[in-house]
Amino acid sequence: MEQTSIYYFTGTGNSLKVARDLADQLGGAELVQISKKNLHRAGTVHAGVVGIVFPVYYAGLPHMVRQFAENLAASDTTYVFAVATYGGMPGISFDLLSEVLALRGIPLAAAFGIPMPGNNQVLYAPVSVGEQEKRFRDEENLIVEVARSVKSKKKILPKPVNRISRLFFGIFYGRLKPHDRDRHFHTDENCTSCGICAGICPAGNITIQGGRPVWHHQCEYCLACLQWCPATAIQYERKTVSRGRYHHPDITVQDLVQE
Repeated sequence: MEQTSIYYFTGTGNSLKVARDLADQLGGAELVQISKKNLHRAGTVHAGVVGIVFPVYYAGLPHMVRQFAENLAASDTTYVFAVATYGGMPGISFDLLSEVLALRGIPLAAAFGIPMPGNNQVLYAPVSVGEQEKRFRDEENLIVEVARSVKSKKKILPKPVNRISRLFFGIFYGRLKPHDRDRHFHTDENCTSCGICAGICPAGNITIQGGRPVWHHQCEYCLACLQWCPATAIQYERKTVSRGRYHHPDITVQDLVQE
C-alpha cells in the first residue's frame, strides 16, 4: 500500500486508540499526534493516503484540528479521509473539515464515524463500564470496515446535514471558545505536583509553578489534564468534583507525553 500518514488529536486516548487500530489493520502507517509541537507537519507535502482522526467537540472540530487542516499540503491525487470519534453524533464536524480542506484544493474523499465513550465530564458523568466495553468491542469491528474502505480508496461522502440541524449545530459549535476556558480549572488539596498535566497537554498550555499547574490561556478544551490527573486533583469550577474521570484503558500517560 502507498505511504499512509494518520494524524490524530486526542485528550483521553480514544482517537489515539482508533488511529492505532486503523494503522494495524492497514498493515502499518505513520502515526503523528496533532499537537502544538507537530503543527508544522501540516505543511509537509503529502502524497498517497492521509487520515485525520479527531474527537467531536461541541458538534464540530477541535480548533487545533481545524488549524492543522487549514495548513495541510497534499497533492490533488492524495486520498484524504477522516475518522470522527464521538459520544453522541458527528454533528457538523465532517462538513467543517470538508470546507476547510476545499479551500486548500483538497477533497475529503471519505468520512467515518466511530462511537466511543463520551468524555466531557464538565457536562456529564462517564458512561458505565458496561457501556464503555460495548463501545470498545464495536470499535474493533467498525475499524475493520474502515480499513477495508481506505485500502480500496473508496469514496464515502459524509451524510449531508440538513439546514435546520446545520444552524443548530453551528450555534452550539460557536460556544466552543477553548482558549479562555482554562480560567475555570483549579487544583484542590490532593495535588501532588507530579507534573503529568503539563507533560501531556497537546497545546503546551500548562506549566508547573510553585508546585501547582498554571494554565496560560491557550487551552484546547481536550480535558486531558483533568482526566489523567492520578490524584483527581484538577477540577473545572465545581462541576467535576462529584463526577468520575475517563481515559481509554489501552492508552497510557507515556503515550501522550509531549517530548
